[in-house]
Amino acid sequence: MLPDWFRHPHHRFGTTSRLINTIVGLQLLTILLTRGDVIMLGEAYAFGVVWSFSMKALSVLVLRYKSPENRQWKTPLNIMIGKSELPVGLILITVSLFSLAVINVLTKKVATISGLAFTIAFFIVFECSEIYNRRRHKHEGPESEKFRLDTHSEVSKEAVHVRPGNVLVAVRNPNRMQHLERILLKTDTRKIDIVVLSVRTLKAGAAEYGLEPEQMFSDAETNVFSKVVNLAEKAGKHVELMVVPGADPYDAVVQTAARLQSSRIVMGLSPKLTPSEQGAQVGEYWEKLPEPRPSLSLELVLENQKDVVFFNLGPHPPRLWPEDIDLVHRLWLELSARGPGSKLHHRDVLGVALRRMAAELESPRAPEVVEDIIREAGGSNRQDE
Repeated sequence: MLPDWFRHPHHRFGTTSRLINTIVGLQLLTILLTRGDVIMLGEAYAFGVVWSFSMKALSVLVLRYKSPENRQWKTPLNIMIGKSELPVGLILITVSLFSLAVINVLTKKVATISGLAFTIAFFIVFECSEIYNRRRHKHEGPESEKFRLDTHSEVSKEAVHVRPGNVLVAVRNPNRMQHLERILLKTDTRKIDIVVLSVRTLKAGAAEYGLEPEQMFSDAETNVFSKVVNLAEKAGKHVELMVVPGADPYDAVVQTAARLQSSRIVMGLSPKLTPSEQGAQVGEYWEKLPEPRPSLSLELVLENQKDVVFFNLGPHPPRLWPEDIDLVHRLWLELSARGPGSKLHHRDVLGVALRRMAAELESPRAPEVVEDIIREAGGSNRQDE
């Protein structure tokens, strides 16, 4: 309801400093008007507290009927009358609080007069401010969050204030945040930090000349991060917000994850790619990272938030299927009987097979090997690694 001036973030700390200073000024004015009379201040404070609690109790009671859907907690003493629920406990609390509020009005004359005057004055201020804002912004859409930009020349975990092993969540479309909702629900931010990253896509070579903060953080980023903040507040989790420039979003995400020492990259499924294609594209950019490349995994969350596809980027133990394990075991039994005996291990069988394949790829038999691989990959219905 207040004008934008009050909610403008501080250029250094990002707080609503003007609103805070206004409250401090009102507190000092209250002390001056009452001349520091503790009894009067106490009675006025009691007036505000008891009526605040009464109105909150009444609001919860009204919501029981306006929003009757299932809720996590309920005040005890609820009686079912047919298909309707009578919240007896909540009614008793509301009536008790309003009784105390009325008694306070009848017995505390000074507190009542000052409290009512204060309430009426602020009601008029808020009402006029709301009318002003409604007229001023009637042709605009829903209001976005206000962000303070903290620019850094290089991306690092120290600059972003996150711990190693954090989760990097890539976002771009404010209407496709299913993957972020899942991570917020399942991640304990006391142990693992969440970094939400938006890539400001640029044409090749454009980033070399540097960008102003207003160019980096446009209306698109404001809309995206407004939705991120709403989801994070709803989940009660803290997240770090980042915007980085990049010619290719996947490349920028992988490089940022490496610099932040992230353990996992989380993305939504691309509408233009299959999970395998998207995983392969991210894996290609991981291969281009300088040595030593970090251990990273990619998590693609589908739109229903239940189906997830995981990819391990770079070298990792393969997921062998039962028939593969049976074949290795049969080969091990046969080869053990031909000489090595107990000295032979299953990994030795796999090691020899891989080295022979590598040698055949450099030999005239390479087309046959490639054909077998294509046939195996094309005929497999197994889930991607």
